[in-house]
Order: sequence, then C-alpha cells, then structure tokens
Amino acid sequence: MSVGVLYCEGNSGSYDIRLLRQLLPKCEIKPLGGKSFMEKIIPDRVVISNLAGIVDRDFDNYEFIPTDSPLPYNYEGVQVGWKWQRKEIENYLIDPVVVQRTVRNKLPSMDSYREALDASVKQIAVYTAARFALNYFGFPNSWGEAIKNVFGSQHPFPRGKNKEACQIKIREIVQSKKGERIVTADAVLEKFEELLPSFSPGGFHFENYLTFFAGKDLLCSMENKLREFGFESKASGVNSPIPVFLDQVVKKIEREEDVWKWLPEWEVLREEFINASF
Repeated sequence: MSVGVLYCEGNSGSYDIRLLRQLLPKCEIKPLGGKSFMEKIIPDRVVISNLAGIVDRDFDNYEFIPTDSPLPYNYEGVQVGWKWQRKEIENYLIDPVVVQRTVRNKLPSMDSYREALDASVKQIAVYTAARFALNYFGFPNSWGEAIKNVFGSQHPFPRGKNKEACQIKIREIVQSKKGERIVTADAVLEKFEELLPSFSPGGFHFENYLTFFAGKDLLCSMENKLREFGFESKASGVNSPIPVFLDQVVKKIEREEDVWKWLPEWEVLREEFINASF
C-alpha cells in the first residue's frame, strides 16, 4: 500500500518538502520540524495505517557502504520510514547531476562548478573529521561564526579549519560540556586522529563526500565561488549567494517532470514509498 501521509522535517516552505513533492506520488506531506516525530508514528498509525516519516541522517555513527538507496528508519523494531542516505537535504541539491539539470546555464561551465565543489571538500575535510569525532562521543559537533538568513536557522561555521584549530576546539568543547562524564579530551582527540586518513584524499569518507560531509558546510566553503558565478542576493538583509543558488535549484526542480529519475536513491525512495508494507 502506498504511503498516504508522510511526516518530514522542516516547514511548509523548506527545501525538504519542496523536493519531496516532486519525488513522490501525490500524498499528504506534513513538515513537523525536528526528528522526534519519528517516535510518534507507531501510535499515529492507529489513525492512519499508511503513515511514514523521513529524516536527514545527520552524523549518526552508522557505518555503511553507500548504495544509492534510502536507509530504513526503525523504532522499537518496526520500520516507521526512512533516513536520507546522505547527511542532509543540501547534499542532494549540490550534486553535480542535479546542478547540471537545474542551473547549468547560470554557470561558466560544469567543470568550474566541480572544481569549486572539489576545493570545498578539501577545505572542510579536517573540520568534518573533527565533527565526526565529537559526535561519536555525543558532544556538540559544530562551532564558529553563526551564519544567519541562509539555511532557515543559524548555522555555525568556523574560519579556522586546519588540524591545530580543530584540536584546540575539540579540547575546549569536551572540557566545557563533559560534566561528570569520564570521557576525556584526549580520547576524542585520539578518535579525531584515527578518522583523519578516511577524511583525506583517497580516504573512504573523503571519496564519498556527498554522503558523509555536511552539505551546508560545503556550501559555506563555496560561498565566494557561488558569488563569482553570479548568484547574488537582492533580498534585504541577505548577503549570501547560498540561498539564491539553492532556491534557483529547487525552483527548477519544481518545474521539471520525472525528477525522481535523476538520482538512483530518488528512484528507490519512490518505489519503496509506493510499495510500502510496514
């Protein structure tokens, strides 16, 4: 039985719901924000049995090989929906396949976009390893200047992202947030060192950056390049090209047909959505 009602993150105008409307057959999509709603799906199925949810995967410490398929989301042993395989919704919107189909005519060339994206991956690789290490131990895993009016909520992003800067920040975060826990800053720093090869060129996480790196961080690192490409904001109080770029991508998606055919994961999600048997 096809899912009839889908809970998701965000709000009525967020990229999540706007993309989902193009990927899935007609259904009622309810953006509820956060992720706690996934725990409510089992009792809510008493009202509507063909109810499911979908959330970002974020940094969840779940080890897997990317397979171009959404991940099942289970609660109390029951599948209640899915996680996007990639870290967050922006990871799909910056995919060169999607960019080529949406804003290619706004770019000097696709090669220039890929070069900007590749440079961004290298710039945030060490910082992303630090985020993974902090998240592994359950600590806040982002820091830096709060970027406003870009992603719907403030997004912290640091200026200094080299190894030494990350080591200093890891120690600060652990010491200020650990309370009575027995975990030490040295333990988190050791995990950071252990992860670094995987986040270096040729490493597993680095080579699968669209799955494991944060799309928002990649966009922040590409901000100057996006401005060079001409994605200038005309909105009052918005100085970043990022929301202009994302909005143009999503608006084009909303005007296209059969968008779910663009990426293998989107096709699989649609198929599982239609043939759901929770």
